[in-house]
Amino acid sequence: MTDVTMSSMADHLGLVAAGLEWIVIALELFAIGILLLGVMRFATRFVSGDVMQRDAHERDHQLNHGRLALGRHILAGLEVLIVADLIRTILHLSLANILLLGAIVVIRSFISFMLEYEMKSLQDE
Repeated sequence: MTDVTMSSMADHLGLVAAGLEWIVIALELFAIGILLLGVMRFATRFVSGDVMQRDAHERDHQLNHGRLALGRHILAGLEVLIVADLIRTILHLSLANILLLGAIVVIRSFISFMLEYEMKSLQDE
């Protein structure tokens, strides 16, 4: 199956396209950093609530705060990754890339919706 290229901005932009590729890489690394920070915050809350042998209510409270923090970081990381994917798709515009971007956005939007729902239910507790 051949990849039908509609137009490639990367071919016309030269060094600017190379710079934008580095920006995409930086955005992806930033998103990874956001996710790792969320995991560290969750681990801190988990250790604070579970390992410190507090009462059951306090453990649940700390765990829920950790889950909320992790959920916020996952949502933020997904948003940054979508921006990186958009830039990459614009640089290398093809039908395959557009379809892939569409699928990624749908999947990430579904994950975001589910995380928002769970975070709202945690905040209501």
